[in-house]
Amino acid sequence: MKDDRFGYGFWPYLTPYVLFLFLSELSARLPESSWLAVLALKAALPAALIAFFFWHGMYPELRGFGAYWRGVPADLALGAASGLAWMVPYLVAPAGVANSLGGMELPVLGPVWPDPSDAFDPARAGAQWVGVALSLRFVGYACVTPVFEELFIRSFVMRFAEVFNTRRDFRDIPIAQYSVRSFWAVTVFFTLGHVTWEWWVAIPWVVASSLWFYYRGHLGAVILFHAAANAAILVAAVWMDGPLWFFV
Repeated sequence: MKDDRFGYGFWPYLTPYVLFLFLSELSARLPESSWLAVLALKAALPAALIAFFFWHGMYPELRGFGAYWRGVPADLALGAASGLAWMVPYLVAPAGVANSLGGMELPVLGPVWPDPSDAFDPARAGAQWVGVALSLRFVGYACVTPVFEELFIRSFVMRFAEVFNTRRDFRDIPIAQYSVRSFWAVTVFFTLGHVTWEWWVAIPWVVASSLWFYYRGHLGAVILFHAAANAAILVAAVWMDGPLWFFV
């Protein structure tokens, strides 16, 4: 049902997410010399769209976070811990096991271990640009991505799953309202949004973060949780300088 608040209501949630996916696909088809510029655009353009929609009042679920500030240290601590837990299986597996898994193919899933050639290379634009590349990646991966992903998945998909077969507006569904249907919709959608070798860590992560979202009751909390997880992964990748670049 059309709503006078802003058409059907899904554009503020859909467009930043789709724009990021488009830029990701575009980067693989542009000259190598454009890599750094695309990296900047992948952070700047979705952020600009989010700012535009927020300025026009399209994200009411982001308001009122002041009442939840006491839980922010827990949001960040648990989020960072979840990011470290995401990486553990890839760090503790013996090299022989990792190599054998890297060549293994499972029906439907495909490879169950990452291909090192897919890893992020901060020196891709040249050694002199490593600091800039890492800064842009941090902004995009740890600051912008958690916002548009959570707006789309946990604010739109989670609520739309409740009303897609009715004439109700998803925006009338309270934020962080649990139902079996919405819980599994988020779990499946989030998992499918990751490469298959990540599924065995993506599923526990999305379940844990959804439970935290239900407990905290505000989208800002799960955005911070997600941001801390991504930041922890990126910091660990920089610190270890090699084994974890395929995550970022």
